[in-house]
Amino acid sequence: MENSFVISYLPGQHLIQKLNGTTKLLLLVSSLSLIMISFDIRILIPTFALNIIFLISVKPKWRQIRGITYFIVFMNLFNILLMYLVSPTIGVSEIGHSDVWFSIIGRYVVTPETLFYLSVRLLKIFSMFIASLWFVLSITPSELGVGLYRLHVPYKICTVVSLGLRSIPDISRNYREIKNSLQMRGLELDKKRVSVFKRLKQSVTILIPLLLSTFERVDVIASAMDLRLYGIGKKRSYYSYKKPTRNDQFFRLIVIIQLIVFAIYLVVVVFLRPAGAGRVWYPW
Repeated sequence: MENSFVISYLPGQHLIQKLNGTTKLLLLVSSLSLIMISFDIRILIPTFALNIIFLISVKPKWRQIRGITYFIVFMNLFNILLMYLVSPTIGVSEIGHSDVWFSIIGRYVVTPETLFYLSVRLLKIFSMFIASLWFVLSITPSELGVGLYRLHVPYKICTVVSLGLRSIPDISRNYREIKNSLQMRGLELDKKRVSVFKRLKQSVTILIPLLLSTFERVDVIASAMDLRLYGIGKKRSYYSYKKPTRNDQFFRLIVIIQLIVFAIYLVVVVFLRPAGAGRVWYPW
């Protein structure tokens, strides 16, 4: 299997990669839940640091994650800029008071509240990205299917998810083969000679028939599974299932701690917050 895919297809040898699929899913869900609900850097910074440690422990190859990392960073910095352009005092309305440092032009002023709020938003986004990244790099389609099934997701859905992820390399390989054959016949797809829109148009003409052929292949697989009485029982077993180890128990303890913090924050800050109080914790 190629190493250029972000998705892992073979079990890894690092600590996070050796965990049970259910443990990885629980760890991801608890981390994302805590990140999404919280606007408190006292929670976000430790959660971000924890997920950075998880990502480093996977030891990803920069070539694997470079493209998606650049894209996420650029898009979210652009998103933060748009938020400021639309509402220059968004931090003031969220925090509840204002200290203007200086004015740029017209209604565009720089306040510490707005800078702090936008920084918190950026931290939340990057934390979710880091958490999702280590998860994708550490889990295989088979482990994901098992993990979902152990969390009581119907096994037919688990199979669809697993097969869908497994089809990505085939689609990518077929796309490259078709593109190379068309280039040999004279189709120009060099980014130095052809505009982005023309290359995009040519890529779409390749992808549409490729996706249609993939759907036909899925239909063949579904027919074969029906002939083998797949889905006739209410339960099924997985050959890739791994029993939880001590490491799994340790990481599930982290999950429990994160869920407790999530529940406390939900009650104290979300439900019992005084009327008019800001949802962002501001230290000054």
